[in-house]
Order: sequence, then structure tokens, then C-alpha cells
Amino acid sequence: MERRVIVPVIVMLIVGLGIGAGIGYYAAPPKVTEKVVEKTVTVEVQPLKGKTVKIGNIVASTTGLETEKPFVTEILKPDLNDFAKKLGYGVTFDFLIDDAQGQAAIHLEKIQSYKAMGVNLVIGGRWSSQAQAALSYVNENNMLLFSPSSTSPLLAIKGDNLFRMCPNDLVQSPAIAEMLKSWGIKAVIIMQRGDAWADGIYNILEKELPKRGITILDRVRYAAEVTEFSSYLATMEDKAKAAIPKYGKDAVAIEVLSFEEIVTIVTQAKDYPTIYNLFWFGSDGTSMTQRLIDDAPAHANKLKIFSTLAAPAESPKYRELYDRYYALVKQPFGYYTACTYDIAWTLAYAVLQSQSTDPKVIIPLIHPITYNMFGASGWTRLDENGDRYASNYDIWGYGDPDGDGKVDNVLYGLYDGTTGKVTWYTETLAKEGIKVPAIGG
Repeated sequence: MERRVIVPVIVMLIVGLGIGAGIGYYAAPPKVTEKVVEKTVTVEVQPLKGKTVKIGNIVASTTGLETEKPFVTEILKPDLNDFAKKLGYGVTFDFLIDDAQGQAAIHLEKIQSYKAMGVNLVIGGRWSSQAQAALSYVNENNMLLFSPSSTSPLLAIKGDNLFRMCPNDLVQSPAIAEMLKSWGIKAVIIMQRGDAWADGIYNILEKELPKRGITILDRVRYAAEVTEFSSYLATMEDKAKAAIPKYGKDAVAIEVLSFEEIVTIVTQAKDYPTIYNLFWFGSDGTSMTQRLIDDAPAHANKLKIFSTLAAPAESPKYRELYDRYYALVKQPFGYYTACTYDIAWTLAYAVLQSQSTDPKVIIPLIHPITYNMFGASGWTRLDENGDRYASNYDIWGYGDPDGDGKVDNVLYGLYDGTTGKVTWYTETLAKEGIKVPAIGG
């Protein structure tokens, strides 16, 4: 939307009585009257025309740079700039990509650097620990932080400057609990990162699992910086050995709430035969993790690690972007990548409509824009806390879908957010030689 500026124009009207040479020669000198007429003229003005709007974009860890850079350069920027050009806005969008290196403190430093550069609109806070560490600074310094993947319920705060294009774990945790119940699990060991994200999930699971008749055997919590997990795995091994005679091997499971450290965890888990021969479950943090496929394919295939991930709405828009993305990076176009795409469009719409990059101007536009937008990830409506409304959850895992020895992501089931029930894709499981203990197939 272009701004309209009201410009008063002073028009001088010269009214003369002696026009014409002959008349003027014989007549007395004409009297000239000056009359000032004020006329209102509406002039179209585009304050951002010819300018480049810079948006910060912080990936959570270095691994994310491998796909984020080509995604932004080859898909996101061209799409936005082509749109702005066709509408004649004369605005160019650019994304300043940076890396939090898996650390909340470094993420905050990147936010502060953007502020020093005059960049106040940021896609980031991809891990809840990173979003949490930056939140006070963002609120106090008139910045807008929009996360595609932070899910901690602890950050569901009304009126702050953090928005999240994904549902929070008040929705995901019941999905995890129902996933375990539908598999026939009666007892579970929960292994988790010690951060806001995993703590948030655990706090809800602590209530949801007993409702479903599932006992939490132990909570094994490790510092986010830990790289050696043997002592934790040994504790889990002992707990599992003690539980199996009571509950049965098929009814005991591992629920792991981790990020990329899952590669090290499963690699070291092979030395602990009891837990290594149980089924493992996860969450969005372990879903569609490329490093597992690249660095620990045999372990991923063995453990499956059934993991919940918010499901995008199937649409021509999503499918078209999926095909473009896969052709570019040879990886699936996941839900959180779709959310990144939708955040960029939300910010672009707000900037173009307001002709401003000031968060005080942009923030009031976020809710109406997302309410009326059906993006790559589906309807982007946000709740009163600035978080995405509830959705269905796909259940992903790892396997050998083509039977050629190549491990890949496999879609094993679906949690329906409306009914609260899980459907397992038994034919897919059968191809992997798996039966769901609770349903026998």
C-alpha cells in the first residue's frame, strides 16, 4: 500500500483588466488583483522506493547453513523480489544470513549485531533456548523476532516481540504421549536436553503420560553442551533392564528430546544392548535429521526414532515448493522450512503495505496478515500469544523405504489434532518388518 501525502499547492491567479495592446494604450493603467487559492492535491509517495530492505536470518547451527543459503538465494529472495517488482513497489529484499553455532549466547550476539546495523526484523530463535536468551533484548530495543521452529510453551507470551510460525509444545506433547500409547508403551525412559525447549515438553509429558497409563521410569537430563553420553546411557540401561521383566520388552521405550546430538547418542547407544534393542521415539528435534542419515544411518535404521513433526497442509503451493527445494538441495521441504518461507512473506507484506521497517509499525500488522494468508505450511493464523494455532502431526522415522540399503526419512503415521488419535501406516511399517505391538500390525 502506498502512502498518500496531502500537499497544499498555492496557485497565483493574475486577473487583468487591460488585455490587448490597443485597449491598454488608451485606457488608464489596469488594476491588478492577486487572489490566493488553496488547492488540495493528493500525491502518491513510496518512502521505500529504490531501497533495499534487509532482514536478519539466523540459523540455529552450522549444519543449517548447508540448506538455508541456497534456499534463500535461489528460492526465497527471487520469489519476494519478483512479487515486489511486478507490483511496482521498487523495493528489493535481502537476507543477512548468520549462524548461532548451536549456542544461545552467540544467537544473542548476532541479534545485537543486527541492531547495530539498523536491521530490526529478524527470522531466528529457531531453538527455544536461543529465542529465550534474545527475548528481553528484542523487546527492549524495538526489534521483531519471528521463529519458524521454537516450540517451548514457556515462550507463549502475549504482547511480546516474538512471533512463532509453528505450534508450541502444548500441542506437540499430547501428540507424543498419544504416539507412545498407540504403540502399546507402558513405561518410558525420557532422555532430554537441559534447555527451555526440552524442559517445556517434559513438563507436559509428566502430566500427559500418566493419563494414558504410561509410567515414566526415569528422566535423564543432560547439559546442552555435553558431547559424551556414556554415563547417561549406562543409567538408562540399568533402568530398562529392571523394567522389562515387569512391563515386557515391547512395552518399554526410550523417548529422546534432542537435536543434532542424537547422532552421538545413538552411536554410543550401540554399546548398551538393552536400550539399543528397544524402540526409540522422539519429537520435532529428531524428525527428518539429515545428519542422522549422513553420519549414523545404520543406527537410525535400527532404532527408527519415531518422531512427531507438525504437518504442512497438502496444497499445490506446498508441492510446487517441495519440488523446487528438493531439486536444489536433495532434501525434503520440511515443515519448518515452509514456515521460514511463510515468515518471509508475512514480513514482506507488512513492509510493503506500511512502507516501513519499524517494528512498532510492523507488529500490529502481523495478526491480520497471517490470519488472511494460506502459505506454504497452510493457514498461518496465530493465536493471542503470537504462536501458530494447533495442527496435525506427522510421525516420521528412519528406514530403508526402497529396500536398497539406502536409509532415508520415512513417514510412519499421523496424529490427528482434532480427534487426538494416532493412525499408524501399517503397510509402510510392514515394509520395514515392523508390527505395532498394540494393534498387532
